[in-house]
Amino acid sequence: MEDEYTQPRDLDSDLAEITSRLGQPEATHRTNVRSVAWRFTVGVLLFTLAAGLHYAVWTGQIPWVKGAMWWKLLIVGMFVSPAAGLYLIFFAVRGLKLWVLAYPTGLFVWHRGRMVGFAWDEIQSVQISGLPEKAVLNHPTGPDGLPELVWYDLTRSHRRIFGTTITLTRGDGEQIALMSTLDDFPDLGRRVQQETFRKLFPAAWAQFGEGYMLTFGTVACDAGGIVFGKRMLAWREVDVLERAGDKLEVKQAGKKKKTWAKCGLNEIVNLHVLMGVALAARAPTPPTG
Repeated sequence: MEDEYTQPRDLDSDLAEITSRLGQPEATHRTNVRSVAWRFTVGVLLFTLAAGLHYAVWTGQIPWVKGAMWWKLLIVGMFVSPAAGLYLIFFAVRGLKLWVLAYPTGLFVWHRGRMVGFAWDEIQSVQISGLPEKAVLNHPTGPDGLPELVWYDLTRSHRRIFGTTITLTRGDGEQIALMSTLDDFPDLGRRVQQETFRKLFPAAWAQFGEGYMLTFGTVACDAGGIVFGKRMLAWREVDVLERAGDKLEVKQAGKKKKTWAKCGLNEIVNLHVLMGVALAARAPTPPTG
C-alpha cells in the first residue's frame, strides 16, 4: 500500500495495474452520478433563487420588509440560501471522478487522475463530517469487557441533503475525503470505522492505562475523566456521553436534564475511538490496560 501515483493518469490503466498486482478488490466504490446530479441541481436552484431575490430587492421591485420575522426570512433568502447552494455545488463537484478500492490491507483511492494508497496501519485519524440524524452507535463488547468494535451506522447518509464526508489522514499528513456520493457509502463507512478501530483503540487504551492524556480534537480524556477545555468531569460522575443533533453532549450524574458540556461533532477526531474509550472507562469493572 506504499505506492502513490502523484501525476495525472488514466483510470483504466491505473485500475488494471493495481488489480494485476493485488488481485481483485473486496469492494469497489465509485461516484454515483445521480447522487451528484440532484445535489448539484438543488444547489444551482438555491443560488439562482437567491440571486433573483437580490435583484428584486435592490431594484425596488420588492419593498424592504418591516418586522423582525420578515427580516429573518429576508436574510435567510438573500444570504443563507446562496451559501447553502454553493456548498451543495462544491460537495457535488468534489465527489466527481472518485473511485475507492477496498483491500484487506487498506484502500486505494483514485481521484481525478491521482491514485493514493491508505493502508489501515497508516491511518492516524478519521473525521466524520455531517453524521446523519439517528445514526446508531454500534459497540459489541468482548469477554474482556472492552468494546471489540465501535462504529456509527451511516445508512441514512443518502437522505442527508448536505451529505456526509469521511476524511482520512495518514501518519505523513496525506489526506483524502470520501463523500457520501459514493456507491454503497454506508458499507465503506462501516469498514473504515471498524478497521481503524482495530488499529487505533488498542494503542489508545494502553496509553489510557498508563496515565497519558488522549486528545480527540476539542475533547480529551485520561483515567481521571473527560476534559472539555479547562473543565474535567470524573468518569464516575459521567451519566451520558451521546450525540444530540450535530453536537456531542456530556451529562453529569444527578443532572440528567442539564448538559455539562458539548461540542460540535465535526470538531472531534476519531469519534469512534473516543466512544470506545468512554465505554471501557465507564464499565462497571474496567480493565486496567
